[in-house]
Amino acid sequence: MKKKKPASVKVERTVFQSGISPNTPPYPTMAPQGVEEFLKSLGEYHNSDALSDVIVVCDGQEFKAHRVILSAHSKFFAKALNGNWKESSERKIDIKDFDPSIVEAMLRFLYSFEYTNTYGTSSMVFDAQMWQIADKYDIPALMTESKKKFEIAVTTGWSMDDFPTAVAIVYESALPGLRDLVVVTASKNIDKLLDNLKPDDACVG
Repeated sequence: MKKKKPASVKVERTVFQSGISPNTPPYPTMAPQGVEEFLKSLGEYHNSDALSDVIVVCDGQEFKAHRVILSAHSKFFAKALNGNWKESSERKIDIKDFDPSIVEAMLRFLYSFEYTNTYGTSSMVFDAQMWQIADKYDIPALMTESKKKFEIAVTTGWSMDDFPTAVAIVYESALPGLRDLVVVTASKNIDKLLDNLKPDDACVG
């Protein structure tokens, strides 16, 4: 008995009129130099009068900002500045729970995707506060950056006197994002931390 030949299947090649393959990304990838130049230009609008359409106020200090930048980074700001809210009509945001240095650093990050601690504050405390403000105002990119910085700071500075202050700030936040870092660091160094514990820090039953 002769074996039947398998049926041949005709495969047609789809031709895209646009000349773009379906595997081609929908948007072109910007060259690193282009990204760098864009971020540099964007950073120049930080606290600038140019095109500013909203004021951020903290402890009497005013920072000029742009609604589109704040809204792009934060769902909280997007809702406050584009809805039927006081902030939207007055074009002003009052921040009362943080030091102006934290607010300024937050705004700088929104325009440059980076921030530095130039205020003489402990790195652990400063980065914990940066994560705290990012948590409150729902700024995912800043949460990621401040967590990375806090991990470095707490890993190298856990023996400093300000470690308890940083821990307290971490546990004030609504989300547990930094708590695991604190717990792991404290567990690894518990003996030395107990040795460094001051009498005033001990709990009295």
